[in-house]
Amino acid sequence: MAVTAVYARVSTDEQVEHGTSLDEQVRLCRLRAGDGSEVAEFVDAGVTGTNMDRPQLRALLERVRRHEIGRVIVYDPDRLSRNVTHLLLIVDELRRHGVELDFVNFQADLSPDGRLLFTVRGAISEFEAHRIKQRMYAGKQARARAGQVAAGTPIYGYRLVHGTWEEEPHEAQVVRLMFEWALDHGTWEIARRLNERGVPARFGGRWAQSSVLGILRNASYLGRMSQMRGLGSVPVPALVSETQFRRVQRALGGRRTRPQGRATHPYLLTEHLRCGVCGRSMCGGYGRANKSGYVTYYGCTAKSKASSSGGRCASRFWRSDRLDALVWTALVQWIQDAEACGEVLGGGQDAARVLGELEAQQAALARQTERLEAERGRVVRAFRRALISEHDLARQQRELEAELGVLAERTRLLLARLRATRVPDTEGLRLAEIVAALVADVTGLEELDARRAVLAALRVRVIAGPGDRVLLRLGGED
Repeated sequence: MAVTAVYARVSTDEQVEHGTSLDEQVRLCRLRAGDGSEVAEFVDAGVTGTNMDRPQLRALLERVRRHEIGRVIVYDPDRLSRNVTHLLLIVDELRRHGVELDFVNFQADLSPDGRLLFTVRGAISEFEAHRIKQRMYAGKQARARAGQVAAGTPIYGYRLVHGTWEEEPHEAQVVRLMFEWALDHGTWEIARRLNERGVPARFGGRWAQSSVLGILRNASYLGRMSQMRGLGSVPVPALVSETQFRRVQRALGGRRTRPQGRATHPYLLTEHLRCGVCGRSMCGGYGRANKSGYVTYYGCTAKSKASSSGGRCASRFWRSDRLDALVWTALVQWIQDAEACGEVLGGGQDAARVLGELEAQQAALARQTERLEAERGRVVRAFRRALISEHDLARQQRELEAELGVLAERTRLLLARLRATRVPDTEGLRLAEIVAALVADVTGLEELDARRAVLAALRVRVIAGPGDRVLLRLGGED
């Protein structure tokens, strides 16, 4: 036996502007159906009427095609669609399957004269939808120009709370980790690592290379979020520093023309190496096999592809292990020069400041890790008391493990930076003693990540070429 179907729809904008209620639509449609009728409800909430691809509308039409629906009741034609073409298509589909169409707020007459009136009514509804969209857009533009929050869709790492953008704790940690990884790894590798650790993307799916690149290129993480394509901006919590953001942009630019395939061998000078012939960035990823194994090289990114300002670069390739050792040895010798080292360290004050910032981050990570561990215990206790199902337990445990994995990786990278930056309290100490303490740390560093942190802390730049010439610059000098 065919049943009566009730269809209701409301978009978010209309609900705000006109207070249209889904419950009221359904109630009035049920009254129209009468007592004793078997009624099936199809409700699309927060879906625009100009789009025909709606989940519940699709489900309704599917049951119509199976001849399970004999009558469809809708509050008003604009609930069915705000596009006159779509509206007529839906009506023809219902008529073709012998379904009666009834409206609470409109007298349906599908004679030639009635169809003309119905079409005009649909065109007016479509025009009204366009005007509502224009008014909403104009209102958002005005808020953007006034420096107010205009858009309601947050970027990854933030959430909207009472009209203000706030940091979303877990997503913010993922963003910070991505920026830390980006100094040494490409976007494909970052996406792979996040997926491997079970970190969900924005809507619960897997990370793609394009999504990672979009986050790393987004300047909103510096503390200002653009509104309405640059009409205005609003302050947001900064997730990365300006220095780190610039370094990541340089690293991304240097990897655009790297040779195909991932760099599977360690490279100390990633992001710090420039070509002395053409000035472009240099990267690892070049190599060849020999009798003793595989030899890796640094090469100018313009060697494999012509630059916009000229042809391919004529610089030489540099064997990576020898250049890494040469630069690291020169760096340690330079640090042992108290006078030269002091000019960059600023008498130890900059190092002490950076150390304080890193230790504050370490304390914050420890607190968050402790909070997540406590939450994991609460989830297990809730399962033991039969407050949550086994499915919910497994899901929440996966989410907590992913969050703990992000914090653990950030903690590991932070400890490497701490080892590279740590100096004793500078108050009352002579510069020579500060340098001696730093040298003691530097000469004992063997881990690649820790050495990279030293290069980053001292803002090292290495210029290789022309010929066999290698120039080492520190403190961000050009």
